[in-house]
Amino acid sequence: MLSTGLLVEVLHFQYRLLMPVHQLILPTVAYTLIWDLIGNCTHSLVIKLCKNEALRKKEDYKTKNTLVEVVWPELLAGTVQCFVADLSLLPLELTLNRLHLQGTRAIVDNVLDARGVIPYQASYNNFQQCLEALLDSEGVASLWKGLSALLLQYTMRFTVVYCVKKIFKLISNPGHSKHSEHINDSLSVNF
Repeated sequence: MLSTGLLVEVLHFQYRLLMPVHQLILPTVAYTLIWDLIGNCTHSLVIKLCKNEALRKKEDYKTKNTLVEVVWPELLAGTVQCFVADLSLLPLELTLNRLHLQGTRAIVDNVLDARGVIPYQASYNNFQQCLEALLDSEGVASLWKGLSALLLQYTMRFTVVYCVKKIFKLISNPGHSKHSEHINDSLSVNF
């Protein structure tokens, strides 16, 4: 049975590991603002490139706007925006996650011997100390932990966006598809 003095000491140690919220607000807000800035710049650039490509195709073929030309640039720009922002800020996000996790009862997978989990315990006073401790103990490559998961996530997202583009092309130009009769038959409603 724990004595009251020992329990207070354990609770005090647990509280000491937690960073005050006011010290977490500035790095978190900075991360969000930088993410939005990178994302909005990327979004604008992709939209501009898509519109230039659409104008070039219109001059070549004198075609009307299709569903693909209207929706595709926004789908692509939104996906590229998130990818570029997430990829460029991955080290910052990892450091912020470590700051937010300290002092909690977090556990992580034990990747060294693949047996169970180990508790995550760390004590950082600020963002800079967290980053320096991360670099000293695990090296520069540790800033890119989670890159494979991020790439897998965006591979799936880009695949879905590409499939949506193909579906929009089929819907927009049913007469130009080799399967157009089958698509038209399946879409028609007989009364």
